[in-house]
Amino acid sequence: MQDFRLVCSNQMAAPIRLTVPGTLHYRALAVRVVAEAARLVSSSAADPKDPLAHDVHDPFDTAVVSAFSEIFNNVAIHAYHRKGGGTIEIAITPNERELVIEVKDHGSPFDLEEVAPLPDPDAEHLPEGGMGIHIAKTMLDEMSYEPGPPNLWRLRKRAEKRS
Repeated sequence: MQDFRLVCSNQMAAPIRLTVPGTLHYRALAVRVVAEAARLVSSSAADPKDPLAHDVHDPFDTAVVSAFSEIFNNVAIHAYHRKGGGTIEIAITPNERELVIEVKDHGSPFDLEEVAPLPDPDAEHLPEGGMGIHIAKTMLDEMSYEPGPPNLWRLRKRAEKRS
């Protein structure tokens, strides 16, 4: 099996670009592309003989996919009000040490200051919604948002040093 670390270098690779309609219907496609890009950084190549090969198991991959999924949901639900009508442009830049994802949309801007603070850590009373931004922040090393339009989310996850 090819060592995927050889595919990426210390320098930024050319971004992987994907543009999808701004609806939840296209989330699985976008998440699959992000998961495969995360595998390039974590070197957690899928075994083609494994029927669950496309499942995400590596902690780095899981964190990236979880955070990206929450941001994608935010765009489709809040920026495009669950109605679509626009696109979500995704640029994924992997290198040996980190993964940077930019998510751009032309929907309604989002005010990060209006995100409710985390509730008390009482698992029995966690809210049904409103946790996506907190989940993404927890999973990533850096997350930023520039309201627009275009609105731009920047997500960064660093890989742990390999021995």
